[in-house]
Amino acid sequence: MTSGKPIRLPHILYFSTLRNWLTLLARYGGHIHRSHWFQAFCITVFVICTIPIRVVESLLFSSRVRRHKLHSSPVFIIGHWRSGTTNMHNHFLQDPQFASVTLLHCSIPAGFLTQGWMARLILNRRLPKSRPMDAVPLGVDEPMSEDFALAGLTHMSHYLNYFFPAIAERTFRETVLFEGVRPGDVQNYLETYDFLLRKVSFAAGGKRLLLKNPPNLGRVAEILSQYPDAKFIHVYRNPFLVHASTMKLMERFLEQMSFQDWNHQQIEYFVSVRYRLIMEKWLAEKSLIPPENLIEVRHEDVVANPVPVLEQVYRQFALGDWEKLKPRFEAYAQSLVGYQNNEYRFDEGYIERILPFTGPFAAKWGYDVPGKSGDRKQGPAVA
Repeated sequence: MTSGKPIRLPHILYFSTLRNWLTLLARYGGHIHRSHWFQAFCITVFVICTIPIRVVESLLFSSRVRRHKLHSSPVFIIGHWRSGTTNMHNHFLQDPQFASVTLLHCSIPAGFLTQGWMARLILNRRLPKSRPMDAVPLGVDEPMSEDFALAGLTHMSHYLNYFFPAIAERTFRETVLFEGVRPGDVQNYLETYDFLLRKVSFAAGGKRLLLKNPPNLGRVAEILSQYPDAKFIHVYRNPFLVHASTMKLMERFLEQMSFQDWNHQQIEYFVSVRYRLIMEKWLAEKSLIPPENLIEVRHEDVVANPVPVLEQVYRQFALGDWEKLKPRFEAYAQSLVGYQNNEYRFDEGYIERILPFTGPFAAKWGYDVPGKSGDRKQGPAVA
């Protein structure tokens, strides 16, 4: 059981808008465990004290951001958490034509145009050198998932799963699958999301957006309603490794963000259900994407030989002069040689518990169950 652990970094809701924080309290405040009441009180005080920052930014930039146009359709990298989307994102960001949501944007989403310098100073002093779930470098300008920023702007971010793990399936269905939502919730999400993307593009001088946000795997229809010519790169990976790695991510994030007590068994079941639900939604909706705008790639292929995978994407999506950009991608791929992924050992009981949720997708994509003879695609006895 983890309960009331000290937060090393400020909670991501410290820079929430007042409206968003009050909405979260109205809808979910009754789920905050008493051991976290003081933290919620501190967030409330900080949100109120920082109102001037958000008001000034809104007055100076809100209308300009709303008038700003995305001149090229965004490129969305999608895939379940821990499927290799970050690795793919980092490869593509070697191309200077792209901009992305960064940790700076996520840390102060309603104030980074005017107070980004302050957030940069604070984060540079307090950030660890790598992410808590793996050895990927962590810096102020490192790319991040959009929902991290949306957590401070709308009650429809999937980060509610981390704030309230006891009701995680409910909030996942609401914020990712858009099931059981109240009138106006989906529109609130879409408007807030579009404003965030325009704001990031505005800050980057109009560069094309390259976005990586795992929950978007379950929001394809809604994304297409906003960006009908969007390009999608779906990265998939051995479901058993994905599940185990997601467990590590969940528990690290819960230590930082949860307003409730939680236990390992509870989180394992949620990760299993979430995996099945989002994959079912993806398979039901991916046909909505025009075939020329969708590419699906195996993470293992990207790791083994990334440059041909990147070339396929560039040529199909007509993203730019491949021959000119190829040396950049080759140099970055060479810099990753020797990088070691986390390794995991599976016990039989764990596999039996998650197999009903992951097994059908492992079979679909040609991955064997760990421990079976002839397992060719799993990598080391991992996970």
